[in-house]
Amino acid sequence: MVPFILASDSVSLFPFGLAPITLDSSHVNFAAVVEAIKDRDFDTAIELASVASFVNKVTEGNVTVTEAGVTFRGQPISGYLADKMVLFLRNGLPIEHYCRFLDNLMANPSMTSRNELFLFLEAADLPITPDGHFLAYKAVRSDFKDKHSGTFDNSPGQIHEMARHDVDDDRNKTCSYGFHAAAYEYAKNFMSGDGKMVAVKIDPACVVSVPADYDNQKLRCTRYEVMFEVPGAADIFKGKPVYEDTHAPFDDEDRDYLFWLGEED
Repeated sequence: MVPFILASDSVSLFPFGLAPITLDSSHVNFAAVVEAIKDRDFDTAIELASVASFVNKVTEGNVTVTEAGVTFRGQPISGYLADKMVLFLRNGLPIEHYCRFLDNLMANPSMTSRNELFLFLEAADLPITPDGHFLAYKAVRSDFKDKHSGTFDNSPGQIHEMARHDVDDDRNKTCSYGFHAAAYEYAKNFMSGDGKMVAVKIDPACVVSVPADYDNQKLRCTRYEVMFEVPGAADIFKGKPVYEDTHAPFDDEDRDYLFWLGEED
């Protein structure tokens, strides 16, 4: 048993050989710590009482998230993603998907690509998938072939990949070689007639460049996986409004934690 003091709005733990741990009812894991104490599970109570320790365990030590900020392998991370992670932490929302995203992003071999992806994320303000990848929109032909060459099959389940050196990394070349992804509003402009729209999943390590035009709402990458056809997208050309609920088969809570994008050609 670990000595503790429990009040209605705070709890203090006094683990042997460690500094005392005190948290109030605003702490993201306050309720869980209290339950662990009631169950006499003091190891879990101590672990949950430290948000940083909990996140480190989930991300294998690469990411540390505290009220003070975010670090990756001890190096401070700032900007859009770090601000979002701290915001989620403060509001008691899951941040494991953001941690995995940061792990994947740091596997991208280009610092320029990593920095440009932040421009895209900030412009689109989109969520992230549980495995730390993100979803993207692609406008395709009625037979699911790509609009530019008509040779890539974008039916659900297909995976396409090309060598990184075949993707143009110059963001000032706004239309060039590589697989494209874009925000929904950008992608729908490339639909026509009986065309379709699909959602694809992209690893941030596979992002190469974010073209400078159109407010950073499209990108070029080396690999993507087609996940599903976007329901209702064809209604854009029938004079019907397309509501958010038609964009994907997820409920409102799931949508808060997924990352949406799209394509141009």
